[in-house]
Amino acid sequence: MSTSVRSTTASLRVFLERLIDYAGLFPPASVDMLTSVNNYARYRGMPESWALGRFVLPVARLDEFLKAQENVATDPWRLSGIVSANVHAELAAVGEFNRKAPGAVIESVEVRVNSQSEIELVRKDLPYDTTVFFEIAPERAGELLPTLLPVHGECAKLRTGGISQEAFPAVEKITEFVARCAETRVPFKTSAGLHHPLCCVRPLTYEPKAQKGRMHGFLNLFTAAAIAWSAMRSGRRVPRRVLATCLADGERANWHFGEDALTWSGEEEPIRIELDALRAMRSEFALSFGSCSFEEPFTDMREFNFL
Repeated sequence: MSTSVRSTTASLRVFLERLIDYAGLFPPASVDMLTSVNNYARYRGMPESWALGRFVLPVARLDEFLKAQENVATDPWRLSGIVSANVHAELAAVGEFNRKAPGAVIESVEVRVNSQSEIELVRKDLPYDTTVFFEIAPERAGELLPTLLPVHGECAKLRTGGISQEAFPAVEKITEFVARCAETRVPFKTSAGLHHPLCCVRPLTYEPKAQKGRMHGFLNLFTAAAIAWSAMRSGRRVPRRVLATCLADGERANWHFGEDALTWSGEEEPIRIELDALRAMRSEFALSFGSCSFEEPFTDMREFNFL
């Protein structure tokens, strides 16, 4: 990858900064721990490292991670730990891990919840100063998002894909989730299925002759988030029709990243997101997405001449 930071416009830099949480351990890549750790170490040395977010791993595999990482770290890594059904024990393990500070810190945990009682269970055991991303199914967003407490580091997580077409939520469901996050001022991240900048039909796995399906794009989703965030901050109703149009827009020509703004031209009247608003949106609202590949998103960005 030869793209230099100097070739990146200010708005694109803000849009992509720390956007991609590396999740190489998970499908469809599913690489082993040593390979995943070595990949992340290599990405940290690339010119595009400013777009690299946290290293994502299951909390249950922390010991394995430490063995793989002990000879590659030069400064503490930022981790996000996936919590399984064993919530109490794994959150205790997160606290113990961070107290020892062994070349890495678990800044956030991610846990799937289906009810208010499950949220309360996580709250009770969550280590101090740890962000939590509650993975919420789109159909439960209206019920659970208003109960989250962003002031205490509580955020939402939306699963946007998988290794089968059924795992990809419809545009309408993503639209409603993002709109409700904006209306309740709950920051969020997404996970899975966002390998490509714009929505497209691609193979769903890396296997030969893999099934193809329609995938969502990270430019689509985070631009829609910027539109929703801007509407909320200006006191306007979040425009769900516009969000849906943006999420379904596969036209490269409709995106322009300038030095002072991002402009999306998929509507009759182009929508312009000024640099300060874009920066606030990324730091306070649409935080990151998990991807099992850090390089694939940049390959596509170069092919589309965004970089």
